[in-house]
Parts: sequence; C-alpha cells; structure tokens
Amino acid sequence: MRRKSTASETCDRKLLLDAVAGLLAYPAEMKNLAARRRMLFSRLSPRHQRIAGSSGYSKRIRDLDRAVTRNTEITASIAKLAEKQFGVTRAELLHSTRPAAHSRVVELLKHFVRDWSDEGERERSVLMPPILDCIRNEFGLRSGKRILVPGAGVGRLAYEISLLGCQTDANEFSSLMHLGNLFALEQTANSCSVFPFVHNFSYQRSSSSQLREITFPDVSPPETDHSSLSVSFGDFLALKSKYDAVATLFFIDTAENVLAYIDTIHRLLAPGGIWVNYGPLKWGSAPRVELTVEELVSILPELGFVVERRWTGDAEYVADSESMWHGHYGLEGWVARRV
Repeated sequence: MRRKSTASETCDRKLLLDAVAGLLAYPAEMKNLAARRRMLFSRLSPRHQRIAGSSGYSKRIRDLDRAVTRNTEITASIAKLAEKQFGVTRAELLHSTRPAAHSRVVELLKHFVRDWSDEGERERSVLMPPILDCIRNEFGLRSGKRILVPGAGVGRLAYEISLLGCQTDANEFSSLMHLGNLFALEQTANSCSVFPFVHNFSYQRSSSSQLREITFPDVSPPETDHSSLSVSFGDFLALKSKYDAVATLFFIDTAENVLAYIDTIHRLLAPGGIWVNYGPLKWGSAPRVELTVEELVSILPELGFVVERRWTGDAEYVADSESMWHGHYGLEGWVARRV
C-alpha cells in the first residue's frame, strides 16, 4: 500500500491535529457522559434506585465503563499511528488544536464495524458488489486500470477494488477517516476489538446486545497483496491525476455544490472513462442546490456524461443489527461514461 500524500505535506495539518486531539479526548468525553448518567440516576428516590439497580442496570453501567476502556485502546493506537507516520507531537496538540467532535470519533468506531468486520458484511453485501461488478465488467481482472474512490472512509471499497487488479486511490477529506483507513490496513485478521454500541442507550434489547464486542478486520490486509492500493488525504476537488474510473459510494450528497463534484469527476476521468455511483441523496446542512435523482440524472449529458445503466437498492448505514430501531436508505446507482 502506497501513501500518495501525507497531511504533514499539506496545508491541512491542522485538520490532522484536530483529529488526533479528538481521538485522545475520547476517554474524557466518555467519562463526562458516564458522570452525567450517574448524576441523573442519583436523582431517583432511594426506592427507585434500588429497584432499577436490581434489574441489572447498575452492573451494566459498570460494564460499560470497562468497554469504554477497551475502546480507548483503539483510539489511542490510532493517535499513536498519527504521531509515528506524520510526526505529530504533543506540543502541537497542546497549542494548535480544536479536537474533532466526539460524535465523529464514535462514528469512526462504527465505520470499522461496517467496513472491516463480519458484523458489517450484511451492509457491505448490499452496497459493494454492484460497484465491483461494474468495474469487473468494464475492465476485467488484473487490468491495472486507475480507479479513484473519493470519500473512501476507512477504506474497504477501495481495498476490494484494488484486489481486482486495479491501481486504486482511496481519497478522503476527513482526517479521522483517513487515519482509520491507514490503521485498518496495518492490522492482521481479528487482531482488534471494539465495543461500538456502548454509545447508544436507546433501542437496546439487552445488556449483552449493547455490550457485545466486535472484532476487526475480518481479513488480513498486511498478508494480502494490495500494492496497487494508495491512500491519500485531501479535497478530491483539488486532485490532478487522470483515472479510468471513479467510484462513489454514499458520497455525492456530501457536496456543497454537487455540480462542482460532477465537473471534477469529469475532469479527472480519461475520455471514455466511467463513473460508477451508488447511494442516497441525503443532502448536507448547507448545499447550494438540492436536486432530485431525476433532476440530477437529466443534467448529466450537459455535464459530459452518458448514462449507460441505472439500478436501485435499499440499505442501512452503520447500523446495529440487534437494535430495536432500523432505518433504511433508498439507493440509486448508475454507470455514466465520460464523453
């Protein structure tokens, strides 16, 4: 695996430092949440405290503390990787950071489950095969074609594409996700464990469900030939290379301006190259335009694409399979060729 660029070589080092600070702040954030939970419990009458405690609630709270300690081992290890690979120092962290939001660190732990665990196979089996099939059908195996995966997250889709024999670039703008990708690729099969569901107290069926341990990765990247995979950090709008295909999964609706995203995909693709997209249209907090699927597809010819194939799907996203609540996204997929 090649690292094409490093955060220490760009103007985005502050984002890297914020990510590391957020990882290191995880135990303190969780301790504060636990203290608040105990404070609220103490407001119950002694009788209600006794009854609730007899249900196993008090024991579950203590067990959750131990699970959080185990999660801290993972967040600390990722922070240490950043110190090693990017030369991050504690002095930098003290003087120049605003820690990444705690919710983003929790999201990272859940993405390890989605991308790199047996638990996440249920989601991956819906989301990734359509994209992999499109690339395989277009290029065959061991083609050496150059594929870009922007918004790669912690990297499983890009990893799977690289195993098809394509030169694959996993590009990610989130420093947390980028570090998570690098971390996952260094681990042997089932060498890590995380307790991803301890952060949510709603919709829990049992303590064993909330406290279950998930091991990852389900494969062993260091023992697999993924020399054709590179991992880069930065804004894909600024990329300069040319690619034979661009694969986007749960990505285009992150755009402030989706037309700029599509223009960039067109610019990065070689003539005749393909764009494979799959995902919902869950627009962010401040998009300049919020198109429907049909509106978006209708303007692709004007933006230099011919849509050759479309399909639909349905999937959850970083879901807890044992939760009492399940939410599903309707998904739209297409293959569009650059003209």
